[in-house]
This record gives sequence, structure tokens and C-alpha cells, in this order.
Amino acid sequence: MHGLKVLALAVGLGMDAMSVCMAVGVRWHGRRQRRRLAAHMGLFQFAMPVAGYFLGRPLAAGLAGVGHWVAAVLVFAVGVKMLFEALRSHPGAVAEGAEHAAEEALHLHPRDPTRGWSLIGLSVATSIDALVAGFSMGLKGTGGIWWSSLVIGVAAGAMALAGVAIGRRAGRAFGKAAEIAGAVVLMGLGVSFVWL
Repeated sequence: MHGLKVLALAVGLGMDAMSVCMAVGVRWHGRRQRRRLAAHMGLFQFAMPVAGYFLGRPLAAGLAGVGHWVAAVLVFAVGVKMLFEALRSHPGAVAEGAEHAAEEALHLHPRDPTRGWSLIGLSVATSIDALVAGFSMGLKGTGGIWWSSLVIGVAAGAMALAGVAIGRRAGRAFGKAAEIAGAVVLMGLGVSFVWL
């Protein structure tokens, strides 16, 4: 596949990851959280086209009908969880700092979507379209899947970092309202996966 086409595909596929990371980055934007988001988004965006390329037509046909529903449910569920937590959390930076310090001390991160199954769910949901892109590349016999997937993964990781940075600035400027808006954006993104 031609270099400019690969880059355009990578940017297009990375937009979901960037949008999700903007919403998550409103509240969760520490160094480790940024690294986890970028690494997982990049890794899944790299791996899914490769998997799609090699899995073939039968699985592509089956997933084409339900893939958008899986992505929608995963992203919407994380958005609902974030909205609930934003509404439940104590207002003010001092309370937020104390909350994070207590979680760190106890090694508890029940609300952090950059950990555990929430992170896996977001990574899978934002890379379903990359899986389908890999299927189409395989069906067309397009060569260079490893190079294309590497470009897609690196672009997604970089766009995830940019998304977290934008979300962090919005969170600092607008506080709890930005957290609620981020959750609503995720829920909207989940709904959009069904119709767009």
C-alpha cells in the first residue's frame, strides 16, 4: 500500500482512539495513565489489522454485522461508568488530590479507566475498525500488512497522547463539568458506532 494511503488510513483509524483519550484525559492524565493509554491504543491498532488480514473472509463477514455493536456497548459502558463517577466525586482539586492519594496508597484504582478491563475494552472498541481494515486489505491482496500496521499503531499511540493532553487542558479549565462532558462524549461516541 502506498505511503500516503497508509498514513491517511492510520489517521482515520486513530481518530476514535484520540476521541476516547480526550474524554478519559479530562481526569486521568498522569504519566503512567498516558503511557498505558498510548501503549494499549497503539498495540491494539497495530495488532487488529494483522489479525484481520490473516483471519480471512468467514470471520470478516460474521464480525461485520456485530462489530459496531460490540464497539458501541464497550465505549458506552465506560462512558456511563465515568459519568456516574464524575457525578459522585467530591468537588474541588483538594478532594480530588486526596482521593487519588488514597487510591495510590491502597493500590486501588476502581475508577481509573486506564487500568484493567476498562482499558482493554476501550482498546478493543476503538480498534474494531482497524480489524475490518485488515480484513479488507487481506481480501484485496494488499501487500505490506506489517509495515501498514506499524504505521497505524504508531499513529494511534501518538494520537492517544495528543487526546490525553487536550482532555487534560479541558479538565483544568472546566473541572467537573469537563469530566461530565468527557463521559457524555464517550457515551455519544458509543452510540455513533451503531449508526455511523
